[in-house]
Amino acid sequence: MKWRIVGATITVALVFFSAQPGAAGGMGESANVTVPAAVSFFVYDIAISTSSSNQSVSATDISTRMGRALRISLRANAENFTPPVAAVTTWSASNISWNAATWDNGTGVAGTLSSTAYAEVAHTGGSPSSTSTTNLVFTLAAKSTISRAGEHSLSATWKFESF
Repeated sequence: MKWRIVGATITVALVFFSAQPGAAGGMGESANVTVPAAVSFFVYDIAISTSSSNQSVSATDISTRMGRALRISLRANAENFTPPVAAVTTWSASNISWNAATWDNGTGVAGTLSSTAYAEVAHTGGSPSSTSTTNLVFTLAAKSTISRAGEHSLSATWKFESF
């Protein structure tokens, strides 16, 4: 019997970097950001990894202190997905990875999701005005011990910070 896992989802909540006093005039740092509301994996074979569709992420109207860059990171809010039924095997946060996407005015960084630390997705050079990608792809690793079909979900938090 082959299991179908449909709709394993990672949802994201936005946490914006905290405003920091600017170099002059007390201006805070800010940006308008857009992240995916949800990333879905439709798993038809648990023995092979599954990729998401291309995802878009952007930061516009970026205002940082003189010469500072922007780092975009992601952290899982739990160590494991929540399975559709309690006490069954599911994926861990570290089963999700992403590609080093191509960014306008930035550099993509391949990474793996963690629940203990933010993992970098991209960064810009100093004093960016905007950055964006339309080809960020998340991959859910194969896990042949999954035995329950249904929605396995995990929330994560994006972090946009100057450095």
